[in-house]
Amino acid sequence: MVFISIILSLLVSCTVIAVAAFFHLLPLPLLEALAYSVVMAWIVGGIVTGMLCGVIGSAIRKLHASHAEFERLSRTDTLSGLANRRAFNQSFDEVEQDASLAIFDLDRFKRINDSFGHAAGDIVIKRAAAAIEDVFGDFHCVARLGGEEFAVIVRGGLRKDRLTLIELARIRVACLTINFQGTQLQTTVSVGVADIGPSRSKHDTFAVADKALYLAKSSGRNRVCHEEELPVTPALDNLKSAFMVAS
Repeated sequence: MVFISIILSLLVSCTVIAVAAFFHLLPLPLLEALAYSVVMAWIVGGIVTGMLCGVIGSAIRKLHASHAEFERLSRTDTLSGLANRRAFNQSFDEVEQDASLAIFDLDRFKRINDSFGHAAGDIVIKRAAAAIEDVFGDFHCVARLGGEEFAVIVRGGLRKDRLTLIELARIRVACLTINFQGTQLQTTVSVGVADIGPSRSKHDTFAVADKALYLAKSSGRNRVCHEEELPVTPALDNLKSAFMVAS
């Protein structure tokens, strides 16, 4: 850009000098005027172009920053600050093995909304989300799927290590004491866990984790159930409908 602007400046200057010399209007000899023209073209062209590059560069940086912020917001749940379902699904597509899917569901959350209002429910969701995220950190994908339901892709390590992290997150939520307008609120969470593997589709993994979640609900809540605990019986398919209202 600098080179092009200086060449154009030189062409314009030489044209003007040639016209002025033709009409004997130059205050200087022709060669001296051309020398001044070349020097000024480099100086003025460089300064102007440098300023333009700075302005354009600043605009491009702001555009990139705005795009990055928009992308971040489009992947973030506004209430909890966790990843949203879109970001979670993208992370899920990138994982093939050595990982587990954990679905967290706050126990009896409807009672909190009915007794204290949705403002209290929102605070409980925020605090529970923060407690879960604090356990897993940035390495694992922590998301809010909607309502009082969260999901975590626990990556790496042995299965027992992943279950230990999930159990720790359950305990952290159970230990929360939330002050809402002078009232101490507490909540617990039930968790269903399924292993992620290359031979199982995402839909099937969710279905198995969902069954494990409702087994945790039916077993007294405030506990973690892994898919290995699922009984081999069609009766388990009825657990979800049986405990949705009481969850």
